[in-house]
Amino acid sequence: MSSTEPPPMIVVSATFYPNLQDIRCVMGIRACESAVQLGIRLLLVDASPPEVRAALEHAGATVKPQTAVGKKGAALRQAIKFAMEELPQHGVICFQELEKVEMISMQSAVAAAIVREGADICVPRRDDALFRSSYPIEQYHSEHFANLYLDSLAAAVGFPSIDWTFGPVAFRASFGSHWLQSEGELWDAQIVPMVLAARWHGAHVVSETVEYTHPIEMKSEEEGGAKWSEKRLDQLNFLFKHVGGALKSTQPL
Repeated sequence: MSSTEPPPMIVVSATFYPNLQDIRCVMGIRACESAVQLGIRLLLVDASPPEVRAALEHAGATVKPQTAVGKKGAALRQAIKFAMEELPQHGVICFQELEKVEMISMQSAVAAAIVREGADICVPRRDDALFRSSYPIEQYHSEHFANLYLDSLAAAVGFPSIDWTFGPVAFRASFGSHWLQSEGELWDAQIVPMVLAARWHGAHVVSETVEYTHPIEMKSEEEGGAKWSEKRLDQLNFLFKHVGGALKSTQPL
């Protein structure tokens, strides 16, 4: 395959929205519409009520009901399995949280980076100025802190610096089995398989900076809210334990 030829690509996401008024649902529908406009294949595994699922389908996504028992991780693995059944081995699976609307338009560049760099996995990195200006300020600082901590562990084992807390990750379909073997239920389900694939199975990981701007609606809802800061603290503890543990491990998990 030519280094300039775009690879076959499917964007996958695991979704659950309680109702159509939920701000993340509104953003998710907007992302589906963006994918249609850009000609991007978007596959969702969804645990939302029927009316939400119908709205996502109407907006243009392929929506599969979540049948795997569990949380976000189980839905993610189900989505990856569906994508692997459609793509050739050199195809690229791009995961993102659906409500990160602008990321949809950047996934083609992320997939192209895998081909250009001869990589197996690509992790988008947020432009720092846009990260700081468009995210809730508490989230900007907490995620910067987590990135610095995880990068310090990564450097000790030869793993590259990446944006650990952004969320999106893209990988060749041939590496999808590493995600399917995971038992993670939350953020560990998307991050830990990448660490294990690189540390123990030779996966080449690269980073690609993207000019991503977070939805203003989400910043307005979360900035200055104590409950969201408490959630950030929970996330930090979770990442330190699970992702930090994968980086510190001296043998395959």
